[in-house]
Amino acid sequence: MVDAPKRPYTGDELTDSLLRMNAELLSELWILRDRVTILEHMLEEKGVVNRQALNDHVPTGALAEELTNARDDLVRKVIGGAWTQGFSLEGLVNSVREKQKA
Repeated sequence: MVDAPKRPYTGDELTDSLLRMNAELLSELWILRDRVTILEHMLEEKGVVNRQALNDHVPTGALAEELTNARDDLVRKVIGGAWTQGFSLEGLVNSVREKQKA
């Protein structure tokens, strides 16, 4: 992870933090998508799985519940901390407006 710059790029440290967070998430998302695509391709080449069947599959029962719980945990990890610390979009907008007036 890259250290925060001494001065904010945008003039606002909170905005810079949000931009860094988004860049890190995008990087991690790409790594996962790349690896999953390669894995699917390799499994299909070996006749282990059909990629279209993966696309068409609708999880049910315990798997559906596991995926729902994993998704909810991810959402809490990514944006939950900001909400528990009182972050809001309105607060961000007001902070930027105040900086622009100064």
